Amino acid sequence: MTDEDKKFLEAAMADAFSQIEDPNKIMGEAIGQIKAADRSDESISTALEIIDRCCDDPDCARNCEKLDGLQPLLDLLSTTNDAIRDRSLEIFALLFSNNPNIQEAGVRRGALDIFLGLVRESGAGSDTRSKAFRALVALMRNVQAFEEQFLKEKDGINVIISCLEPSDLRLCEKAASLIRSLADNERLRAEDVTLLVAALTPLMSTVGTGQIQYRETLSSCITQLAKDFSVSNAELKVAAEHRLKELPAAADEDADANERANLQEFLSFVSTGATAAA
Repeated sequence: MTDEDKKFLEAAMADAFSQIEDPNKIMGEAIGQIKAADRSDESISTALEIIDRCCDDPDCARNCEKLDGLQPLLDLLSTTNDAIRDRSLEIFALLFSNNPNIQEAGVRRGALDIFLGLVRESGAGSDTRSKAFRALVALMRNVQAFEEQFLKEKDGINVIISCLEPSDLRLCEKAASLIRSLADNERLRAEDVTLLVAALTPLMSTVGTGQIQYRETLSSCITQLAKDFSVSNAELKVAAEHRLKELPAAADEDADANERANLQEFLSFVSTGATAAA
């Protein structure tokens, strides 16, 4: 976004919030702006920024469907303007996060298939793919019916595996976080875990190239799988052992403490499982 565009958006938002105190009313007007017959890319962008700020108020997020906001936002995802599409996906991730009523409304309006389509069709490493996956996760997270629909009806395991792409570690981190959550929620089957572990193993072999949050998420993911299932992949065990040896010795201010603890716990679970099997 150019400096001129940023100044325009900031001025438009300041004007909107200075005139109306009720954030629900502000959000309703922004939704009306998106639906307006004379809308432009600039007016839509302004409306999206206003909706984003309104989502800071949990009440606004809960009222999005009552304000007839979900469908207009979903319609924006078919636009040819990449910036508008991607900004809309970011807002969906905010709207659906820990918001069961809006998650239900989103699924009812077909958001699951729309997000899946964007994940599958968008190029590897693209912002659209990453943001569509984030919105998809927010839509179904911690709702049993939606998570099971994703896994059983939408080829969810292969969708996740397709996102474990070493060229996009941000997306890998989101996919690993989803795997960990699904395991913790007891949504995965043993055969699912076998496929996921095979896809995670190459990432563990190069985990040291990622940022700290990525390393912590990936190591906690394999630990959760080892805790809940009998993970017996020898290559993954070797990769975890190698990474543990790479980590520097513990210090008072230890940035690697969580990753180290995760790897140690993973190896403990693997060792216990091997002993039990023997």
